Amino acid sequence: MNSDTGAKQRLALLQQDAERNILGPLRTHGWVAEVERIVEAGEYLIISAERGGQSHRIGLLYTSATDNRVYKTLANQVEHVFFNGASYMVESFAHGLDKPVGSSGDFHALLLQWNAASTDGKFVAGDLSEPTPSIRSQSRTLLSDQPIDAVWLRLRQFQSVTLAKRLVVERARSDGIELDDAVIKTKAEGLAYALRNATDYYQAREVRNVSQRVLNLYYGSLSFAFAEMLALPKGPDTLSEIENSTKQGHGLYTIDQIEGSLEHLVVGIIRSGFFPAWMRAIGVPAGDIPERKPRQPKDLENLPSDSWISLEQLFASIPELSDLFHDIFESKPRWVRPTYDNEANASQSIFGEGPPATSSYSIFVDDSGRLTKEDIAEFPGPITQIMPLASPNSARHFRVAVDHTGKEYWWQALDLHDSPFERGALILPILGAVGEYRAICVVLLYALSIVVRYRPGIWRRVQEGDLDHMRVLIEAFLAVVERVLPEQFLEKITGQRIFAKQPGSFV
Repeated sequence: MNSDTGAKQRLALLQQDAERNILGPLRTHGWVAEVERIVEAGEYLIISAERGGQSHRIGLLYTSATDNRVYKTLANQVEHVFFNGASYMVESFAHGLDKPVGSSGDFHALLLQWNAASTDGKFVAGDLSEPTPSIRSQSRTLLSDQPIDAVWLRLRQFQSVTLAKRLVVERARSDGIELDDAVIKTKAEGLAYALRNATDYYQAREVRNVSQRVLNLYYGSLSFAFAEMLALPKGPDTLSEIENSTKQGHGLYTIDQIEGSLEHLVVGIIRSGFFPAWMRAIGVPAGDIPERKPRQPKDLENLPSDSWISLEQLFASIPELSDLFHDIFESKPRWVRPTYDNEANASQSIFGEGPPATSSYSIFVDDSGRLTKEDIAEFPGPITQIMPLASPNSARHFRVAVDHTGKEYWWQALDLHDSPFERGALILPILGAVGEYRAICVVLLYALSIVVRYRPGIWRRVQEGDLDHMRVLIEAFLAVVERVLPEQFLEKITGQRIFAKQPGSFV
């Protein structure tokens, strides 16, 4: 029983090596190749390959130290015998053979001979099919000394109705959706206009005071959201459809939980208006959204607790502001940084060699040192086995098991936020199920725009009074918005992952 098990294991290893050293290279060069036979007695494979009318059959032994009778039996069935692994007394084991014998590492030289023999002039011989049309690329790399300039260049290209129309058609085709010409036209016209609007708001360089930047970035982000909705194959067909939702308001409200306090200003969501319409369009679950906004702070007690959030908690949801947030507030952040747990996954490979793992361990890093294991349990994703770990610094570390069944890598099971300033942050959703970073930023911009327009007493204190420390935080947030949101909206509008970086940079 044990020897049988050992033979099966050796044959399994032999098949893996055959795939890597012989079958893979054959297929790369257009050969139809397969393992024709697996022979346990003697521990060898017979591999066949065909291209352009040329056919070949070779044998692959588990080891060169194989009985001579096996060599001769195999040689009667193939044109070339290869062995796996290092050479050991080949002349002795393979004596009397009339077929060439060599290491599998030498197969490439033979493959080159086969390739040369199966050509017709400058072309590979045979009736090989033309490459199938490629599907639309899922990513786009932008190289520039100033990556944000490359992002804006691509956003400006879709201000052309002609190019916007091509984008609408490509995205619909990729999703297997047919749009009639009239819908394509109205979507493209609305998309191009919304992007022109967003550009005007975002790139008003002559206006650099904080008040105007807040308002410009909020309304510019709304225009980006319009464009995102119109680019969706199943999204609104016209700008007027979106306008119908905006006529009902922003879909958000503010209320002073504590009079005169900026950080305790509450932002909430209601069922009507633009913001919930945007969330529905991008597939965010509606949840228990109130019909009406509260009139006074005590009314919050009658609303679902996850239907509103304070300004302080919104700032806690922006990882790029973590150092300033920790200096200004004593409350907990609403994000962590998951990293690979090398110690707990010592027997696995991060790059998936060997049997694919369905669960891996990650270390969730809380730079603030303020989160507890109960806080970690609130983060989204298939996480279990939360265990606090000793940390060499003021940060707190938690070992977490991540179930990634059906996914190649563990981080793919987590909805991580990446930006030029923060890599791989896991953020708590706001307002029920809103986890999209750009939407969180829009809610924060909305709250700040309300303060700028309708809370002059508080805003004056931010500008020149006892809340001036908040001005630093707000200006840092606006700088993050100006760099990150155009790139994120470009991704959502094109349906492609965008990598905007400097030439020669690693990431």
